[in-house]
Amino acid sequence: MHEIPRTVVFRLPTVLGMDLSITNEVLLLWLAAGVTFVLLALACRRRGPVARGWFQNLFEALIQFIEKEVIRDTVGKQGREWAPFLLALFFFLLIANLLGMVPLPDVFQAATANLSVTAGLALMVFAITMVVAIRANGFIGFLRSFVPGGVPRAVAVLIVPIEVVSWLAKPASLAVRLFANMVAGHALLLVFVSLEVVAAWFLLPLPLAGAVVMSLFEIFVCFIQAFVFTLLTAIYISEAASTVH
Repeated sequence: MHEIPRTVVFRLPTVLGMDLSITNEVLLLWLAAGVTFVLLALACRRRGPVARGWFQNLFEALIQFIEKEVIRDTVGKQGREWAPFLLALFFFLLIANLLGMVPLPDVFQAATANLSVTAGLALMVFAITMVVAIRANGFIGFLRSFVPGGVPRAVAVLIVPIEVVSWLAKPASLAVRLFANMVAGHALLLVFVSLEVVAAWFLLPLPLAGAVVMSLFEIFVCFIQAFVFTLLTAIYISEAASTVH
């Protein structure tokens, strides 16, 4: 996969071993956030009982889809409380994924094709679920959730480390899943574009057709990966909010 070389745009000091300088990758994240804000603001600018035009209808359909499939069916009664966060997360991920489809590979790439970005998002979800679990059950109840009920102490000594590892694996799986799928999709698209350059003239339609098909499929993947990440986040929040008996 073609990657944009990391370039420092604005140099900042290093704090606790972390370089806080603004790079082109950070600018891509800011761009994704800005585009998300502008699009949602435009979609909600003229609110009425019925959406007008294809733009508002598109966003209304996406919002209703996330509200039904993720918020109401997954989070349940607390869905209204988490609706703004989950909707913002979905649209941000969708825009960040779609940035990689802009046909300027030396300038744009999917922000989510960077493991640091997906890891940061996963750690955010990890921290939120921890806070939700502690708020719902208290700190002792949160610790008790790692010990299944009715398990003898001798067995619990073996089960607790497994439960802790499986809990820590959730943010890791979130980060790696999104990162790997975005990298794989763009890598396949790059292969077809490269074949278009080196193929003989009578074979040119084949890689061109493959690139078109892969581009359409990649748009679908961008949507699916944003949906899956948001859905898993909603599941983790719902599980964290449940009361431990």
